[in-house]
Order: sequence, then structure tokens, then C-alpha cells
Amino acid sequence: MKKNINEIFKDDPRREAQYCALLAWYGKTPEEAAEIIKQPYEDVDKQVYADDSINTAIAKIQEKSAELKGKNKYKAIVDIIVAIHDKWVETNAKKYDRGDMAKSKKQLFQHLPTALIGVDEVAKDLMFLAPFLKYQYGIDIGTMQNQPWGAFVPSSEFIDAYNEYVADFKDEEKLDTEENLADYLSNVTKEYAPLQGKDELSKKRREFMKQEENIDVLIDSVKTKNSIFDYSLNV
Repeated sequence: MKKNINEIFKDDPRREAQYCALLAWYGKTPEEAAEIIKQPYEDVDKQVYADDSINTAIAKIQEKSAELKGKNKYKAIVDIIVAIHDKWVETNAKKYDRGDMAKSKKQLFQHLPTALIGVDEVAKDLMFLAPFLKYQYGIDIGTMQNQPWGAFVPSSEFIDAYNEYVADFKDEEKLDTEENLADYLSNVTKEYAPLQGKDELSKKRREFMKQEENIDVLIDSVKTKNSIFDYSLNV
């Protein structure tokens, strides 16, 4: 007897992560995505390129297993998301250049630390983590919109945990003014380890991010993505 799509997901949560990527990144309908998921995992990954994020999620879940069963489970989930995002930044230097200058600038914030990219961007990583937490730990961290170009909508518990992480990051890095944020972003290519690749593309990404006009773009992006960095609200 053939398994239905939910049985496939429960048996192998990686397949649900791939399914979500097909909806969110490639605009597939649920019917199209379900048909593609019938192919072997490796064949689907050649279409969605999500294996790094999925494998990082699996490794970090194992590492945080005890915490995921305790009262600090949402803090552990944020830590896992940080690891997934760090891995993406480390391995995707090429994506600083989107082939269009306006798009490259608009998307440049994606190469910043997790605390600075905002919960909507973080949610794109959550879809890789959510299936494992749901089936293995019974933790619901949000819902995937089951439609073409659908987004992952985080749970209120995750949003609260993420906002707490951002507030702690802001305090630790002393980002209490826009001037301090600008200083931090001017030096982020030196301070943020995933940006430290030795290959030529990583070097080009760092040079692009250090351009003064792009520092201004990053400041605006950070302020827009998370209200905690909108310093006008403190006046």
C-alpha cells in the first residue's frame, strides 16, 4: 500500500522540509510538491538545495535533545536556528551577488547574524526545523502556509524567544544607538565568523558589505526588520 503524504513526512521529516522549500522558494502548488516528493531524497535536493540546512538541523537537534525536553526548549530552538543560519552564511558567499544591483543590496541583510535579520527571515529557516520538532518532540513552532510561495508562520512562543535573544544580543554588543549599530555593521565582516571564508567569493562578499553605501543599506534593513533597532521609537 502506498503511503500518503503525511505518512511520508512522519517517517522521514526531511521530506516535509523539502516540501516546504518547494512551496516557499519555487512556488509549487501542494499537488506539484507532493508529486515531486515521491522522488528519492537526493534527487529532490538537487532541485531545492536544502541539504545543508536540513543536516545542520538534525545535528543540532541531537546536540540539544535534553534541552528540547525541558523548560528552556524555545531557547534551545533559537540556538539551533542560529546554527542553521550561520551555516547558510558560511556556505553561500555567492549569494551576495544576485545578478542585479538593486536586488543584491535589498537581500544583503541575509548575510548578517541571526539577531539582525528579523523574525520573518528567520522563519525561512524554521521550516527546516519544524518537522523534526513536531514528530520527534511534539513541539509546534508554527505553521507552513500550504500554497504556492507560502511562508512559514512562527508560533508566538518562538517569536517571544527570538525577541529575547535579539534583546540580549543588542545589550551584549552595546547597540543602544544607531551610531553604535553603524559601527558594528562597519566591522561585521571582521567579527562574524561565518563571513570569514578564505575563498575568492567570500573575500568579494566582505568587500561588498564594507562599502559605505552598503553599510547604510544594512542599517536601514536592520531597523526595518526588527523594531527593537528602530531608535526613533526611543525618542
